[in-house]
Amino acid sequence: MNQTSSRLSAGFLLGLHCLIIAAALLGAQQGGTKESLPSPEQRKFRAREADRWNQEGLRLFAEGRFVDAARAFQKVYELFPNVPDVGYNLGLAYQRAGRYEESLGPLRKSSSLKPSDHGVQRALGVSLLNVNRLREGADLLERSLAGDPTNVDTLYYLALAYYDLKDFDRAEERLRWMFERNPDSALLHLRTGNTHRINRRYQEALAELQKARALDPNLPSLYLELGLTYIGLKDAAAAQTAIEEEVRRHPGSAEAHLTLGELFLVVKHDYARALEMIQRAQELGIEPVRAEFDLGDSYFRLNQLDDGERHLQQAVKLDPKHRRAHFLLAKVYQRQRKEDQARREFELAASLAQREQAELVSSFRTLAEGEESSK
Repeated sequence: MNQTSSRLSAGFLLGLHCLIIAAALLGAQQGGTKESLPSPEQRKFRAREADRWNQEGLRLFAEGRFVDAARAFQKVYELFPNVPDVGYNLGLAYQRAGRYEESLGPLRKSSSLKPSDHGVQRALGVSLLNVNRLREGADLLERSLAGDPTNVDTLYYLALAYYDLKDFDRAEERLRWMFERNPDSALLHLRTGNTHRINRRYQEALAELQKARALDPNLPSLYLELGLTYIGLKDAAAAQTAIEEEVRRHPGSAEAHLTLGELFLVVKHDYARALEMIQRAQELGIEPVRAEFDLGDSYFRLNQLDDGERHLQQAVKLDPKHRRAHFLLAKVYQRQRKEDQARREFELAASLAQREQAELVSSFRTLAEGEESSK
């Protein structure tokens, strides 16, 4: 599911279960004999600890710091794994951080404890799509849809799943339902704008995103999507303004920081600011291989070859099939006059290129570098 996986990685808020841990978890049974059960004082202490970590996780999640939120929710999960909302919160934080495999365990646990919860079904379905388990994910999303038939996210992801399953009639039907059932939804316009952008219909995308902004100017990822659309329209100044607005409104968004860094790197050629933004994205928990590649590219463009080599070596270590990282590492070696290493990396990149599918056009760097190469 290469294309759908790339589209889903941007992610949107599915909804976070808020817990009143101190009240809800005191009675949660963790099993064991009567002698092994904690005392009332121990249960109260554990409940207070869980509540403290849960509130921290909710705060971090709201700021877009999903890796840090997952760490906080993990503390709650270790204390109370048999409370359904605990597994849901942890799984959703992992999902929003792009760690789909790690999200499956707690989401499955939550689903087993609360099998009719359509929010859990939706979250688990989305994670399954992202690990290419399309049919299983689609089946869970259909179950979620039965309990929440107007949900934009469920319908949207179902459409993507059915497109990849080549069940085009069902895909078109779910998209039609999405429009018919949500005529005044800001999220619907955001989703529609995203779809237009993916298909390079940038003016149509812009019109939909402006409708979304009129309905809900605080919608997560709205200004990031606007920025990507302006890149497609070859308006770098407007793109920068929009992405900077996303960073201002959602300062914990690793994706927004990385995209702004890539704009400075690829379009503006402001490598110092690019490094600043990419390093901040790394601190916020962006997928490591993406950060390492962009940092390696930044140092290469600054002719700081040793630093570039170090980050690109890490990128190919994390993802041995990262063709562009192998190619850029070859260019670093070439400048360093390490001819044998350069030749080996060029050969690896060429071999990977023969097997690689075309990159999804929604990629920022694909759009931006396409513009750069046409100059």
